[in-house]
Amino acid sequence: MAGRDIKWREVKHHWEIYLFVLPTIVLIGLFIYYPAASGVFHSLFRWNGADISEFVGLQNYTDLLKSTEFWLSFKVALLLGFWNVVKMIPALLVAVCIHRCRSVKMQFLYRTLFVIPMVIPGLVVVLIWRSFFFEATSGYLNKFLYSTGLFDLLSHLDKFFNWGGIFVQGQSPAWLGDPRLILVACVVWGFPWVGSFAVLTHLAKLQSIGRDVYEAADIDGVNWWTKFTRIEMPLIMGSIYLLLVFVVIDTIKDAGMVMALAGVYGGPGGKATVPALFMFRKAFIEQQMGYACAVGIILTIIVITLQKGLTWLMDPERKPLFRRRHPATAAIRTTGAEEPLDTEDRARSANAWRLHPAYQRLGRIGGRLLRINKHLTIWAVLAFAFLPLYLMIVVSFKTNQQFYAAPAILTTPFHPGNWIEAWRLVIPTVANSVFLSISVTISTLCFALCAAYFFARQKMPLSKFLWDAILILMMMPMIANLVPLFRLLGDLNLLNTLTALILVGAASGQVFSIFVLRNFVAEIPIDLYEAAEIDGANHFQQLKNVVLPLSGPILGTVGVMQFVAAWNDFVLPLIVMRDHARLPVMVQLLRMAGEYIKLWGPLMAGYAIASIPIILLFIFSMKLFVRGLTEGAVKG
Repeated sequence: MAGRDIKWREVKHHWEIYLFVLPTIVLIGLFIYYPAASGVFHSLFRWNGADISEFVGLQNYTDLLKSTEFWLSFKVALLLGFWNVVKMIPALLVAVCIHRCRSVKMQFLYRTLFVIPMVIPGLVVVLIWRSFFFEATSGYLNKFLYSTGLFDLLSHLDKFFNWGGIFVQGQSPAWLGDPRLILVACVVWGFPWVGSFAVLTHLAKLQSIGRDVYEAADIDGVNWWTKFTRIEMPLIMGSIYLLLVFVVIDTIKDAGMVMALAGVYGGPGGKATVPALFMFRKAFIEQQMGYACAVGIILTIIVITLQKGLTWLMDPERKPLFRRRHPATAAIRTTGAEEPLDTEDRARSANAWRLHPAYQRLGRIGGRLLRINKHLTIWAVLAFAFLPLYLMIVVSFKTNQQFYAAPAILTTPFHPGNWIEAWRLVIPTVANSVFLSISVTISTLCFALCAAYFFARQKMPLSKFLWDAILILMMMPMIANLVPLFRLLGDLNLLNTLTALILVGAASGQVFSIFVLRNFVAEIPIDLYEAAEIDGANHFQQLKNVVLPLSGPILGTVGVMQFVAAWNDFVLPLIVMRDHARLPVMVQLLRMAGEYIKLWGPLMAGYAIASIPIILLFIFSMKLFVRGLTEGAVKG
């Protein structure tokens, strides 16, 4: 539906539609744009966030651009970004394998199985890897290298390439304690890197391919690779591009997972310091708030430039840098012929031998092998994906003595009392997170749907300006505004309150939600709106009676994503919250993992309790989630 243009002289007849976007303007103006403007202002001062404020002009920027540590942090971010792009391949592979399963029941089973381990909060997965896999003496990663003989190979490669003694016989690699290995640990954690959102997004796009397309391809003798490159890949390029942009930009602007794995100092020697972590350290440890604001401004400019560059590179209408030679022209140049080769004759000669019985038998055998390999691939990835969940459950029933004796095997006697102890430690914070996530989700959906109606229903004066202002926020890293946002919450007396997290969460969630919902609302047939207008319905009634009943799937999809985002957030709560009784569960888990003396049973039980709500949410809403993606949440 194309919104009707409304002139200034007609605004008096439609003024109430501006009320739909007013809450969004207030939220993003107060909690995003005002901190951004404050950051620009304070970046010109030598400021400690409190009583010291001295105007220094561009000195902070000059010092920043001369800082070797700052540019090294970008080098680290680009390196991690490259590997995060590589990590997108397993999710795509798994989605294609699941989609090619002929049984609908098997597809549903695989989707459910993949969702269960992969909706475990990212912080929990990081903490499990930090505790179990990267530990030097008894970590599973070192045990795997020793048992498979890969350590011997790595030690030979160490000598051959002169790595400096990273892998030496008789010495266990300290993955989180060696400055030469900390970046490798940041890349390896989370293997096999199959996120539920990526898998479900690709599956939602692949569902639109009919079985008759594959049957026609089989009749023509098309192999599995050609099916992927010519049928599946073109359809899912939109979702691949969307995930690519998210992955690259999130790597640049995010510091949460690196902080949880390597600490606030970026591991030994600061080798894992990314730009956002560099800014965080300058602001809240070294108290150089003005300098940190300058880091945030530079970070925002780089992220926006990077996003624009990726959009230009992925634009299908962009002229290629190098013109591709037409196959027929290439054939003429090769053979010296004056005319293109007869493609019909070549096709007939190429397909004639496919009718031979021997070829058909080989084709059937090859098809069976492909189906077997497809299922083996899925189950192999599932085994790795379930490993953190398996360890979390097994260890939750152990004492420390049982854990050190046999950490990966379920041993008797069981100790269900660990869950009771974990429940006592975690349940108040779980209740806080449930309240916080529900409040953020409801607020975000209500305000975002109203704003989406404003932008999609009619082209009002100033609507393009407001839409451009929202699009800019999609590229602005929220962590860049962390310092002035912290000061704003202090001035509003909102520090150490759940209200602060709800308001900021609703403001930051508006951007993506409006972008998704606007596309959906714009596709509603205009005839429905016109029929409602004939019946005398105003804009509020049209939103209630036309838009809302049709928006169930997409609201469910966006709602699940916002709930998970609010549940998993821990950087802002880590800074804002001080009262232990008000902490969200992710901050509580981080505190429990940082204790010097660990009780592994209650700790793992606490991780499981924190993961159960998200797992249940995805299991019960998966059909709605996939349906919402199919109906327009992600457009190609």
